[in-house]
Amino acid sequence: MTLTAGAALAAKTDNQQPTLVDADSLRYDDLKQTSVFTGNVVLTKGSLTLRADRLELREDPEGFQHGVATATGSKLVFVRQRREGTDEYIEGEAERAEFDGRNDKIHFISRAVVKRLACEQVVDEVRGQQITYDQRAETYSANGGPRAATPNQRVRTVIQPRDSGAAAPDNGCARPGAPAAAKKGGR
Repeated sequence: MTLTAGAALAAKTDNQQPTLVDADSLRYDDLKQTSVFTGNVVLTKGSLTLRADRLELREDPEGFQHGVATATGSKLVFVRQRREGTDEYIEGEAERAEFDGRNDKIHFISRAVVKRLACEQVVDEVRGQQITYDQRAETYSANGGPRAATPNQRVRTVIQPRDSGAAAPDNGCARPGAPAAAKKGGR
């Protein structure tokens, strides 16, 4: 199943920002160009935030970053990123998150949930065993299975209804699902 994520890509300027990682410990391998962070890991890169128990981060010869983040016990990896030119964010949680900097994809694996938020309100939500968010194509793809974040092991999607007659709130954000023209100063 593939859903469109909306009208804009993840923040393009994020790729030009430095990567900052806070963790309880670090093991760096210069030969393999790999860093392994453990314990309360928080990665930030522009508008991107990732929280995990463990993060293995590497950089390929062209400078693209690739990572595998995992959580332990009942915890989940958490990822949040602002979408370029909007008041929208993509948030995802899973037991494991793999990101591919070269192809701008994030794979959420096992008990996966990905949400699109507009003005901090959920616009759509996808649940499954594995969800891939393709930032360039602006799509999600999801598969069900025994580790799906649903009781019936299938993909579940919730899309909020459009509220075309609603006035925009005073904070400049349209209500979830409201057309872009309803936004303050709308275009």
